[in-house]
Amino acid sequence: MTGQPKLSKAATLKDVAREAGVSIAAASYSLNGGGTIGDEVRARVRDVAQRLGYRPNRSAQSVRTGRNTTLGLLLPDLRNPYFPALAQSIEHAARQAGYTVMLIDTSGVADDELEGMRHLESQGVAGAIWCQTTSVMDAPTRPFVMPVVIIGVPDLIYDNVTIEDRQGGRQLAHHLLALGHRRFGILAGASVAEGRNERTNGFIEALEGKGEIVWRERTPFSIDLPDAVRDRMAQRDVTALMCGNDMLAIGALRTARQLGIDVPGEMSVAGFDDIPWASIVTPGLTTVKQPVEEMAAAALTLLLDRLADPARPVRHFKVGVSLVQRDSTAAAPIGQSPMPGSQ
Repeated sequence: MTGQPKLSKAATLKDVAREAGVSIAAASYSLNGGGTIGDEVRARVRDVAQRLGYRPNRSAQSVRTGRNTTLGLLLPDLRNPYFPALAQSIEHAARQAGYTVMLIDTSGVADDELEGMRHLESQGVAGAIWCQTTSVMDAPTRPFVMPVVIIGVPDLIYDNVTIEDRQGGRQLAHHLLALGHRRFGILAGASVAEGRNERTNGFIEALEGKGEIVWRERTPFSIDLPDAVRDRMAQRDVTALMCGNDMLAIGALRTARQLGIDVPGEMSVAGFDDIPWASIVTPGLTTVKQPVEEMAAAALTLLLDRLADPARPVRHFKVGVSLVQRDSTAAAPIGQSPMPGSQ
């Protein structure tokens, strides 16, 4: 009978030190960037560590140094490709800084976000990054004992990273107006409070006096659109549809195809986020690009700075956006209905 394969023993710091001909302390300093170690010794130790496949034991280091190297990350919905991309960027940046990441996905249930943050807190993470939805309370009734950075929602209590959502909405409006569109539909996310939806607010502001919002629907962020949206689109009374994110826009592309509406010949469709799917759907989706890597780097920097200086003032970081033009938007069809009062 063939037995279980014998597992190879992981290389230890002692193995690295012995192979490199240095003390354990010198090996540790060489690998961790500390001490007054010469460049030649440091390079030799690192070469040996790589050859032996040595991996530092972060848990043991935490016990020895008292420094927690685990961070929490709470995301609202990993089914939306935007969030895995953000998570990947945060995890990579955290790993480069010597941290591991504990991830919680609330599966689109906004009410579970605060519970998820409390769970991260109970796990003793050093700090957490929270991609918060606007439907969640801004300030928990019991403050967190860990540092927290919020992504996506302006917050006066915690460090936060936001994007120029309002400017992105304006960019979409200017783009569609330049193509001759004057009658618009808006498909907004139901989880975003009406008064705080900066994307649609910016879009509407830019249209003032130049275009008409014929209808506006709110629905969960999903490619599966409800019958109410399908019925609105079937009326064919708008020539351009502004969607609150790319998932909604891709759902609109699918619904238009089912209804026999030509995109962009009869109706232009635009999204927001520039998720990976935006460039591979047919037609390619015009959208507003969020700089995911920049957001991840900013959030992690704010969190690590807070860990280093818990008493510093709250900081807010805002990143810009850019319009990405693809094939889902085109010139308004000739003969579109004029705006009221334009006769």
